[in-house]
Amino acid sequence: MFSIRSETPAVRRLVMAVMAAVLLANAAVVLWRGDHFLLGSYEKRNNDDVKYIYAAQMLVERHTLVYNSGGAPTDFIMPAIPLMLSGFMAFLDRDGAVTAFRLLQCLMQTASVYLVFVAARALLGTRTALLAALLSACYVPDLFASGAILTESTFKLLFLLLVCGTLYALKSGTGAAWALVGILLGLACYVKPQSCLYPLCLFLIWLAHKYGWRQFVKCTAIVGVSSLLLLTPWWVRNYADFRAFIPFTNSSGNPMLLGALIKRQAPPQGFFEQYPEYAGNRLFAGSNSWEKKAAKRLIAYGFTHDPLRYAYWFTVGKTIGLFEGPFYSKPVPGLPRPAVVTLHVMYVIAGFAGIAASLAQRRFKQLMPLLLPFLYFWFIHLPFVTFGRYGYPLMWILTIFAASALGSLADWIRRRRSARQAEPANL
Repeated sequence: MFSIRSETPAVRRLVMAVMAAVLLANAAVVLWRGDHFLLGSYEKRNNDDVKYIYAAQMLVERHTLVYNSGGAPTDFIMPAIPLMLSGFMAFLDRDGAVTAFRLLQCLMQTASVYLVFVAARALLGTRTALLAALLSACYVPDLFASGAILTESTFKLLFLLLVCGTLYALKSGTGAAWALVGILLGLACYVKPQSCLYPLCLFLIWLAHKYGWRQFVKCTAIVGVSSLLLLTPWWVRNYADFRAFIPFTNSSGNPMLLGALIKRQAPPQGFFEQYPEYAGNRLFAGSNSWEKKAAKRLIAYGFTHDPLRYAYWFTVGKTIGLFEGPFYSKPVPGLPRPAVVTLHVMYVIAGFAGIAASLAQRRFKQLMPLLLPFLYFWFIHLPFVTFGRYGYPLMWILTIFAASALGSLADWIRRRRSARQAEPANL
C-alpha cells in the first residue's frame, strides 16, 4: 500500500519531483528566516515554542521535564517535542539544535506529501492522489509549520501515518498491522492527547465492515495493548513525580475557559454577580482545576440565560474559528498573510464541497477512514478554544477532498465541452 512501484514511471517521477520541491522550498525558507518564525522570546520565555526549547535544555542539563514550573517537574505538557529537541541538544548548541529540528520538520512535511498521495490513492484513485499531492505541496502555511517549534508538523505526520496505517490494517487484516496502528496511536497521544479517542473511529469502521465479535475483540485488544504499553513510561513518570495517575496532562482548564468566552469577550455581568469569586480579573487567576471549574460554571450560566447564543457559539461559531484562518502566525516574506488567508479559504471551501459531493454520491462507507477522523478531531475541539492552529492538522484531509472536488469539476467541464462539440454532428 505504501509503495508506488506499481505506478507508471511518469506518476513516480511526478511524485518524487513534488516531494523534492517541497523539501527544497521548506529547507530554503527555514534556513533563510530561522528565528523569524519564533512566536516568543528566548529571554522572556513567553510562548509555547521558546518554552519547549527551554524544556529541552532542562531535559539535557537536569533530566527533568519542566514547563512554567521553574526547575520542578511539570504535568502541563506532553513530552514529545522537548524530547525530540533534547536529542539534538545533546550534540549541538541551542541554535544548532533548533535549526536541526526545523530541518527535521522539513523532512516531515515532505513525507506528509507522500502520505497524502498514499491515502488519497487508496480511497480515490491515482489521479485524485496526484492532484492532492500537488495541492498539499502548494499549501503555504506548511512553510510556517516547518519553521515553528511547535507540535503541528510532528502531529500532522503521525496523524497521516495513523490513517494510512488504518487503511493498511483494514486491507491486510493481520495482527501486526493493527499493532502498528496501536503504536502510532500511542505516539500521536504523546504529541496531542486528544488523539486518545481515535479508537471510536476504528470501532465504527469495524462495524461498517461487519467484523465478527471475535475479530472485534482481537483488534481492540491488539490496538489497546500496543498503545497502552507505549504510554506506560509516561504514567510511571507521572506517578513517581506527582503520586497520582495522570494519563496525559493537567492543562485543559485554560483552553476550556477561553473556549467558554464568546469571541474571548468578558462574561456577562450577571455571571460575576452569581459567582463573585471571579470578579476583579480573577477568572484566570487560579490553578488548572480553578479554570476548569470556572469554565463549567460559565458554560452552565450561558446555556441557562442565553441558550441560543451559546448553542450557536459551541457549534457554528467555534467551527468558523477552527477553519476560517490558516496556521500562519509569522508570514514568509513575499507571501503576505491576506493572500495566504484567501488561499486557505479556497482550500476549505473546496474541501467541504468535496465532502458534500462524496456524501451525495453515498460514498460514506468507502471514505470512513478519512471522514470519521476528520469529524472526530473537528468535534473534539468544540468544547475548547478553536483557532487556525487547532484546525491545521485537518487541512490535509480537506486537501484530499478538494482534489476530489476539482477532479469531478474537471470531468463535468469535459463532458459539457464534448456535448457541445457533438451537437452540430447530430443536427
